[in-house]
Amino acid sequence: MAVDINKVIPTLPKGGWNARCIDKLRIPFDLDQNFTLGLLHLVDAEGWPTPNFTEATWGVSIKDCYKYCNNREVPYTFDFQIFASAFTNYLLPWLALTAQLPYETSTPWDNLLSLCLSVGSPALITYSLVITILNRYSLRTRWHTLHQSALSRAVHDKYSDFSVRVRAIQYLLQEAQQVPLRASQEKGWLSSLVVVPKNQRWWRGVQRRLRRTRRGVTFSLVAQILVAGVAWLFTVSSEFVASRGDRVVATQLSSGSLWLWLIPVIWGWVTVGTQSSSDTIDEALRNDIAYRAKEPPITHESSIREKGEQLGIMVRSGLAIQPHRVQTNEAAFEVPPVTNLELPGWLGADIMGDEKHEGPIFNYARVFTWWQLARTIECALITSVNAIATGQTCKPSQEKVVLVPWNTDRRPEENLAGDSYTTAQYCGLDLNRVQISAYPEWEEIPADVWKRIFVASAVAMFVQWGTVGPAVLIAFYTPTKGVGCRTAGYLLYGGLATLVWILLAVSMMFSHAAMLRYQRQHRQAPSMDFRGAFVVPDLPETRAPQGYERNSAHSILCGFAIITRLLGKIIAILNTIWLVLSSLLEYTAVYDTCYCRGNQTGLGMNKGWLLLFKSEQQLAQYATSPWAGGVAMSMMVCGGSYLFFWLRSRRSSREE
Repeated sequence: MAVDINKVIPTLPKGGWNARCIDKLRIPFDLDQNFTLGLLHLVDAEGWPTPNFTEATWGVSIKDCYKYCNNREVPYTFDFQIFASAFTNYLLPWLALTAQLPYETSTPWDNLLSLCLSVGSPALITYSLVITILNRYSLRTRWHTLHQSALSRAVHDKYSDFSVRVRAIQYLLQEAQQVPLRASQEKGWLSSLVVVPKNQRWWRGVQRRLRRTRRGVTFSLVAQILVAGVAWLFTVSSEFVASRGDRVVATQLSSGSLWLWLIPVIWGWVTVGTQSSSDTIDEALRNDIAYRAKEPPITHESSIREKGEQLGIMVRSGLAIQPHRVQTNEAAFEVPPVTNLELPGWLGADIMGDEKHEGPIFNYARVFTWWQLARTIECALITSVNAIATGQTCKPSQEKVVLVPWNTDRRPEENLAGDSYTTAQYCGLDLNRVQISAYPEWEEIPADVWKRIFVASAVAMFVQWGTVGPAVLIAFYTPTKGVGCRTAGYLLYGGLATLVWILLAVSMMFSHAAMLRYQRQHRQAPSMDFRGAFVVPDLPETRAPQGYERNSAHSILCGFAIITRLLGKIIAILNTIWLVLSSLLEYTAVYDTCYCRGNQTGLGMNKGWLLLFKSEQQLAQYATSPWAGGVAMSMMVCGGSYLFFWLRSRRSSREE
């Protein structure tokens, strides 16, 4: 049934791009005549032609838009009031909330990079968060039996404080995931930290300092999250009721949902716990004096131990230092200079990757090295607990540990008064049985680690597309329905964010493979200088092991590790800029063009059309489902993801 266009136009919103376009349509022609003669191509809600102006008429074809409403006929205008309102309500609170992301890196550049990686790829920071949570949960589950063994009568009656040491070591491993840690038997330090009773005070000090420097819930954190969340909820609820059907409000809702991941992710990091600064873990490990069992032969029982700054667990990246025996002292734990382990780069870039960078967001790159460290210490503790339970003592100058009655009348210090050689034997860290490594071989990595990686990947995708998805849903189904500039922009952001996560995860795998080759060489020849060949000064005719030279396959691994890492970070930086820029563009009417309003991106020139002849009241019924669905989906994703973070974190921290 035909409708008088002159009665419809007064009911449409005044001002704005639509009104100006309709005015241009009325200038060259009498609309009634032109509609009748077909000079304008009218379309319905699906973009199909309608010969006459009826209730089913929604707009005109994109070709008519380019003819009558092009940029010259309807020039760009900037409405500061709309921009200021949208920027204040939808973007500014989120930008301020990014200050609460977990940074805790060692340099300002790494802090900035951490911001770009987080905003440019919510999948990556969520992946690191879930890896951290699952590592804590796995450690607590695996060490529960160990802790119960340390509390058993067989152990507790002999060494009552050993269970406290186990708990302190567990706490260190759980809290120190944000830095690269390396274990070393240099001078027998690691075995001394595990076995020597006088180090009980040192372990208590480490745990106490890490608890004190743990990031907690601050007033600024709560205030900023409340401001962002409440502002979004109030703005959504008020405009959903008052302006339902307004295209401008739809774009504000969709762009605002892109930032909602900040709330569950930030709360998740606070719940799982991070250190308040980058150097607190290193300070906790270095602050107190520890005790070390000295090398044999021991001349007097009073000189069996010495104290100093421990070297058993250090904040350091790269290869683990491999001790080796020397002919003059078979029981000594001599190590090569740490400078020998400085690995050559690839075209000037570091091949170790993000594993060496401090900061929670880089935890994704430490999934293998952290597990290797935890396994090494766990095996030493299990061996020690079993030895104590069976009544083995540790005495100096013994060729091997022998089973002798544990003297319960004497203190643990006297029953465990071995030298560095027998102390290492006691906990299974002697050089005959184990070589401490930083990087596990591929076949050594258990299924449980791969399961954690899979679960973390699934949660990362859930959060990433659970917040991008509602934005796409709202933008796609808000007329003109289809893939337009905004929908394509959201898909581009989500796709690039996912690509960043994939590239950096793959880069971590390549780096691990490249480092394994260096590690194998170091284990075979601990004194090898990876910086190049060198000559032993005392023996000018005898050359020490030649510096390792990469073959083609190793160089390819290094190249892939660096290229994928650099590409991922570049895309993350560009994606961060794109997210902020696209949000600003949506509030400045830059998308008010025939190309964007006609969804030419997805519909093309033949099927593209523009919505012109429907009021907000008429559009409200079409906006209800996509708007409500998008908002509900955003809230469920935020609530569901944080519930997962909270439950796993709560289980991993229970009984600590």
